[in-house]
Amino acid sequence: MNLLRRILLPLALLYGLGALLRRRIFEWAGKSQTAPIFSIAIGNLTVGGTGKTPMAIFLASRLRGNKALLSRGYGRKTTGFIEVNNEMSASHCGDEPLEMRHALPETPVAVCENRLDGIKALLQRYSNLQTIILDDAFQHLPLRANKYVLLCDFNRPFFTDFPMPAGNLREFRCEAKNADAIVVTKCPPNMNHEEAGVIRSRLKKYGCPVFFAHYAMSEPRNEAGTVLPENSICIAVSALANNAGFIEELQSQLKVAKHFSYPDHHAFTQTEIDDWQKALEESHIEAIVTTRKDFMRMNGLPETMKTKVFVVNTEPKFLFQEEYDFIRVLNC
Repeated sequence: MNLLRRILLPLALLYGLGALLRRRIFEWAGKSQTAPIFSIAIGNLTVGGTGKTPMAIFLASRLRGNKALLSRGYGRKTTGFIEVNNEMSASHCGDEPLEMRHALPETPVAVCENRLDGIKALLQRYSNLQTIILDDAFQHLPLRANKYVLLCDFNRPFFTDFPMPAGNLREFRCEAKNADAIVVTKCPPNMNHEEAGVIRSRLKKYGCPVFFAHYAMSEPRNEAGTVLPENSICIAVSALANNAGFIEELQSQLKVAKHFSYPDHHAFTQTEIDDWQKALEESHIEAIVTTRKDFMRMNGLPETMKTKVFVVNTEPKFLFQEEYDFIRVLNC
């Protein structure tokens, strides 16, 4: 641990105690309410991207029965319950809910700050729902979900981290005991049983099954369905929690000539879009590659650019043939 983090440890202790006290008050006072429908909450202890949205999409595509996805809609400029449709902008409903909607057009997707209110509103519209999947809801204490999936980034494991500001944790590590399953995300695709065993032994104390997933990147496609050939030269645009990780993965498929990097959930401006257009023209490159989440915020693209924007998405691929076991934990 570096010197700055050591200096910040007392503040981290206070932050962690505050989060702990808040959780215990909800537990002791009985303020948490169970949803009127089977619910699965996906979340993390670490600030930043651990792959919650791809996991939510994955679960919605794999779990049996009629499902809906519910998010708070981080970054939107609206409030209250909104059912997401393809015509909305990211500023209206949030980029991640819009991404879910585009990925799963037949699955209802909604946003609401109060998840219990959101579930009730969804049930009024879809009385045949059997499961609600809650994105980023591990710390949403007013609602007590039936199952909790806690994600742990292989590259930033929570079990070696500290609460903010000394570290990147939203709560103390001990709160992982509330999970029904822990998924170590973004693992190397060639991870072996011995490497997994070391991590599993560190997570054993939390008393729930541990799974491992590689997040595979899809082929880049534009709106016309054209696939960008492997080793093509491109310009990359990303506004993610881990832009460096995106570029590293992208460079295994393509040659990135220039990368426009922005903070997570950044709202792209017309000036920035003009910068991409200028870079294309100056370098004589015919492709911009971005993520599906970022594409949801690319409003105002000129028609001449739309076929040049190629989108990739990521999907969890469970290692050691344990996908069935993971789904079984959540279906019971």
